Amino acid sequence: MKNIIIITFFFLFISCNSSNKKSESWTPEEKDDVFKECVKYAIDIEKMNIEKANDYCYCSLDVIIENFENKDDADEKISKDTSLRSLWQGC
Repeated sequence: MKNIIIITFFFLFISCNSSNKKSESWTPEEKDDVFKECVKYAIDIEKMNIEKANDYCYCSLDVIIENFENKDDADEKISKDTSLRSLWQGC
């Protein structure tokens, strides 16, 4: 019985400390900056109302955070490959 408990805890420990986890490196300030830029773009350029702009930008922010390590990474990769902008077209 003792061995089963030890083995179970061992597997739980290994799976919880997996190095495959993607570490979150986006700071709250970066997220706020991206969101504010998005809302400004959505209202000024796309002529969305504030509610629609908020919905669009929350969705876009989720997609960007999921696909890029931080704001600098996103800015760099998107400026080099503009086709990456299609990632959040579904928003």
